[in-house]
Amino acid sequence: MKKFLFRFALFNSLACFALIATGCDSSSTKESVSTDTPTDLGGSAPLGEAGSTTGEAGVNIPGSEPEDKKSEPVLDADGNPATSKTDKKAPVTKKSVITGDWPMWGGDPSRNMVNKTKGVSIDFTPGEGDEKGENVLWVSKLGSQTYGNPVVANGQVYVGTNNGGKYRPKYEDDLGVVLCFDEKTGDFKWQLSREKLPQGRVNDWPEQGICAAPCVIGDRLWVVTNRCELMCLDADGFYDNENDGPFKDEKDTDKQDADIIWSLDMIEDLGVFPHNLATSSPVVHGDYVFLLTSNGVDEAHLEVPAPRAPCFLAVNKNTGEVVWEDNTPFDQILHGQWSSPAIGVVNGKAQVYFPGGDGWLYAFTPEGDGDGNAKLIWKFDLNPKDSKWELGGRGTRNAIISTPVFYDNSVILGVGQDPEHGEGVGHIYRIDATKTGDISPQISDGKEGWKANPASGQIWHYGGEDVDGKITGKKGELLFRRTMSTVAVADGLVYAPDLSGFIHCLDFATGKRYWEYDMFAACWGSPMVVDGKVFIGNEDGMLIILQAGKEKKLLEEKTFNSSIYSTPTFANGKMFVSDRSQLYSIKVTD
Repeated sequence: MKKFLFRFALFNSLACFALIATGCDSSSTKESVSTDTPTDLGGSAPLGEAGSTTGEAGVNIPGSEPEDKKSEPVLDADGNPATSKTDKKAPVTKKSVITGDWPMWGGDPSRNMVNKTKGVSIDFTPGEGDEKGENVLWVSKLGSQTYGNPVVANGQVYVGTNNGGKYRPKYEDDLGVVLCFDEKTGDFKWQLSREKLPQGRVNDWPEQGICAAPCVIGDRLWVVTNRCELMCLDADGFYDNENDGPFKDEKDTDKQDADIIWSLDMIEDLGVFPHNLATSSPVVHGDYVFLLTSNGVDEAHLEVPAPRAPCFLAVNKNTGEVVWEDNTPFDQILHGQWSSPAIGVVNGKAQVYFPGGDGWLYAFTPEGDGDGNAKLIWKFDLNPKDSKWELGGRGTRNAIISTPVFYDNSVILGVGQDPEHGEGVGHIYRIDATKTGDISPQISDGKEGWKANPASGQIWHYGGEDVDGKITGKKGELLFRRTMSTVAVADGLVYAPDLSGFIHCLDFATGKRYWEYDMFAACWGSPMVVDGKVFIGNEDGMLIILQAGKEKKLLEEKTFNSSIYSTPTFANGKMFVSDRSQLYSIKVTD
């Protein structure tokens, strides 16, 4: 089975107008500012530290912490933490705290994969085949391949998938669909049905379905389809017995069909050439919805057919009219652009973060320049300047598939490639979002070379090779590999998986590594931190549950029926997990 990176859509989803929602932890501890000289981990500088720090105005950067004196956990023969029978179940907090909906990818526009639910039990067992299992409330059929993340809002659950579920009998062919289920019962309610593009796999890969996660606000949701359309839908479908507009020409108007409010065809109207699939999960701020268009290279991977077409968009959420567009990085797109935007508020002003197809992160003002164009605040190159892009993943320069996470006036983001390209060196950065201009670690020296950037926004970097083996214990070992996963930041720690299945726990302030856990299977999804636990799925269909904290500890592994390419969602006291073909609602609180 082809495993093209657009499937990464597992981590893409959508956004809410409110910047700080109850589902994410946005608090931080104020500490003293470090003035240490930056050290590029994994680059040309020594690897004595696990990160580098810069102390610039606007960002709270603690000084280096002393080494943790606690003893290392006992490991079994496979290198995993040894657990006794008494360790099998994590203790349940006596008093539960149940948070509300999870209305977009990442819960809110900051995209931090943290949920404030307390009293979460891991005493559940998924059933085999058609069986529900223990403490599983309901199981609903999805398509044959599912990369969309569950979104929960206003009593309904939405998932992007393909047409393998056959909920609409009139459609037998391959489609991209969004399925809507009743949150309490799992009953199917309605389906958005989008036919495949005639150009085939170069623009719309077979069987991948809709990979983007919707963003839901009130009775409206916004989603990017497999046909490279941005659509606004009525969350009630046709159950309200109304065909809401201005778009009223739906082909499907039965009660179990989606009611389209408006649609922006980015291929027809904007000239976009999506490579393999359009997958961006939109985010909403104020009256604007932001997304990447997935503009990319041709089928031969040699040229960008539409360099002047926009890559980044701001669209009026009510009308579908383009407010501003930007075609950065023009003809420098490496492959495709499958990531999603995020939003942060820095010193009282909002910024929109767009991961570019050239491996750079761009920060724009939400309102643009007033003339239909983007207004740049800063940009940051997430690859070393000596890295090279080569076809088929043979090079060292990477694109961006992960979604940026905004936390404490900074952005954390890693780089990666199409999973078919295999393993390779990766990098992850924490970037100072208070700066302006080109804030990359290095800039041109004017002599066809590079020099350190005095205005660098790098707070720390983790990645490259462990040249002397001081960190990993093995000389030349990769510290961090290519990733498609979005990080979670909680209690001073960053949880960052890579595609190879290693989960890294890093210090938020310094980038120092505390531990690495090997899942022994590829990881396409993202971690979800809740109630002192880290939940993450892998390609073997295992849901790994680790204890959050500076010490590595496996709490439990849960076996699902098929690969988990998405990220677990917690909402209203329940956990929602989608594997390749089923959606599970699981009881995790009393």
